[in-house]
Amino acid sequence: MTKEAWQSLIKGIENSLRLRTFPVGIKFASDDDELKSLRKMRSPAKNSLTCQLITMARTYGWSFTATATDLMPVCASIMGLRDLPPEVKKGALRRVWCATEEDAEKIEAAIPRIPLNKFKALLIGPQAVGAFEPDIVLIYGNPAQIILMINALQFDKYERLVFYCVGESSSCADTIAQCYFSKKPSLSIPCFGERKYGHAQDDELVMALPVSAVEKVKRNLEELAKRGIRYPIAYFGAQTDPSCGLPPAYQELLNLKER
Repeated sequence: MTKEAWQSLIKGIENSLRLRTFPVGIKFASDDDELKSLRKMRSPAKNSLTCQLITMARTYGWSFTATATDLMPVCASIMGLRDLPPEVKKGALRRVWCATEEDAEKIEAAIPRIPLNKFKALLIGPQAVGAFEPDIVLIYGNPAQIILMINALQFDKYERLVFYCVGESSSCADTIAQCYFSKKPSLSIPCFGERKYGHAQDDELVMALPVSAVEKVKRNLEELAKRGIRYPIAYFGAQTDPSCGLPPAYQELLNLKER
């Protein structure tokens, strides 16, 4: 796909959902030549969190190349860029979040991680710019925007979507890593860390899309809009008879017009 065609897809989703921030691309880079061609991208501050880079990409429009030495160890390990120290593997850091050491070990064991040393760097950037071809696209939205995106994913070849939550670290683990392994859309509630350091807002959720699903989302959001299912969702009124506000097909099938 050409850069222009990809940007058109992203812009289409932005327009349909009226997104507040840019969709963000995530790419796992393993080729030295590829990394050399991206040297003009920003380098993160020391010990950056992945969610900090994502928020700068989606709000400021900045692109980053992050290696194992740029990221905090916990983030780098989820991205497959480095291993964790033995004591951290045993749940030492997770002890803050739970009652017992046994629970802490369960948390650490539950977190999905990209295969170790398979990639050399993580590329993060707004897809409206198109600085690189991503593996995964992150879209932040409120619950109404996210459910319409789910409706678009289910519009054809329907399947019941299942999502996960490891708790703290869910922003990285349950979106990027989970999408990497499943090759399916993955939804997450931004975790405490992403709210504190990555500035995720109280009304935001995040959806990770494999690149293969992006065109489907854009196309089906437009199809749903033709049927009156679009963002923002118009209020009809909690104290009114809802039947006259339903789509004609509903009224006919439920015999509401005759009541």
